[in-house]
Amino acid sequence: MGEGMNDRVREDEFLQAVDSLGEWIENSDRILVGAGAGLSAAAGLSYLDEDLFRQFQPEMAARGYRYPYQLFEREKEGWPEAREWAYLVRHIHFVCHVFPPAELYRKLLAILSGRDFHVVTSNCDRQLVRTGFPRERVFEAQGSYDRLRCTAGCTRDTWPVKPVIDRLLPLIDPATFTISDESAIPHCPSCGASLATAFRSFEGYREERRRYEEWIGGTVNGSLCILELGVGFNTPGVIRWPFERLAYVHGRAHLFRVNREYREWPGHGGYAMVPVELAGRATSMPWDAGEVIERLYARCAVAPGAVPGTAAGEGA
Repeated sequence: MGEGMNDRVREDEFLQAVDSLGEWIENSDRILVGAGAGLSAAAGLSYLDEDLFRQFQPEMAARGYRYPYQLFEREKEGWPEAREWAYLVRHIHFVCHVFPPAELYRKLLAILSGRDFHVVTSNCDRQLVRTGFPRERVFEAQGSYDRLRCTAGCTRDTWPVKPVIDRLLPLIDPATFTISDESAIPHCPSCGASLATAFRSFEGYREERRRYEEWIGGTVNGSLCILELGVGFNTPGVIRWPFERLAYVHGRAHLFRVNREYREWPGHGGYAMVPVELAGRATSMPWDAGEVIERLYARCAVAPGAVPGTAAGEGA
């Protein structure tokens, strides 16, 4: 079989899988979406993109670092507090305030509009909320960068991070990549301990989780389309494994697992495979989340009576 024939076969497989997914979206009573790092990467916000890293962390790039994932591991051990904060505020500022709301997320919202859906994400970049997804339909399972907490745990109070970012950004010394005035670094007003990103330790997190769990419980008596976008094995316990279990025990559900090898990290698989126990209940889709969403969006645009971009929640 020649290369041209192989390409046509792969294209046919892609179209058939996306059309099957589209039918499940259109005909299911409810739609559960899991958004992982691969979805934001497809939208242009990749933590493996070296060019993007040089753009928003030039000082760290000059020190030989290539992408944020290196700094999520053990590279920051031994850093002084002034450098920790320089990196943190630069990272949060870019991810949540400079990088724009992504059009790919807006198209995903258009695909889901008018349907009973819920989204769970392991991302902290706020792309779902920033692109218009209703808060009551989103569970940020890993939390977000929005608030700070006391590392000593003396209080459950949290504080907004944005004023801290605004105060510290101008104080970053590009030569040393540290906060030049260490007295500006925030500490707990109650006990004086260091502050850190609250992630899941903030007011409202439990309520988000409760809404999500109640919504899941309400899927028992209907058909359920489970769509997983860009989820690998960084935190499989958040989306990947729970989705597999749900597809296995639910009598009228189908899991569509969309993920591909990272373009920026050759050899690092996208892990689109599904367990053999889910044969007939799950579809492996080893393609970029952006390609799949674009195809679904085009399908919505040509469907009779479809209006991409209709406000979410209408008719839900």
